[in-house]
Amino acid sequence: MPEFTPSEQAYTVYAGCSGKGEVAIVDRAGDGKRHPVACDGARTVGVIHTPKEPQRLAIRVTGGTATWKISIVSGSQQL
Repeated sequence: MPEFTPSEQAYTVYAGCSGKGEVAIVDRAGDGKRHPVACDGARTVGVIHTPKEPQRLAIRVTGGTATWKISIVSGSQQL
């Protein structure tokens, strides 16, 4: 996923997946901790509070061929 810089001090992530396997969002610039994405159900939503600096995320699929979708919106915008 390309690097991005949020225009506010927070951004909202909407993610979902379908199929087999496990999907996780990984912070490539931080500790590399994996944040799971729920598959075949409700979408995963998270608000990340951060300074206005480049963010480097990646999507990791393990144990299958799950397909995923992700949207990132500047600010704390949960629907």
